[in-house]
Amino acid sequence: MRAIKCKNGTLSIINRDESAMFNKVEFNEFVDVNTLNEREQFIADDLYKRNVLRKVKKGESIGYKIHPQKEKL
Repeated sequence: MRAIKCKNGTLSIINRDESAMFNKVEFNEFVDVNTLNEREQFIADDLYKRNVLRKVKKGESIGYKIHPQKEKL
């Protein structure tokens, strides 16, 4: 379990699988939707719906980025 700040600065608790996806997006700074397998796409889309990730268009590709984590929890 991990606590992170969402879009509006609210805290959200994410589980191990969601935390792995969040770390992947945070490390790469941008993850293209086409590089994810079906399970990762489902997890990333769920995190997007919960305002943990944001969906962005970079050139011709669509992918995910994290919301800025400026403050330590």
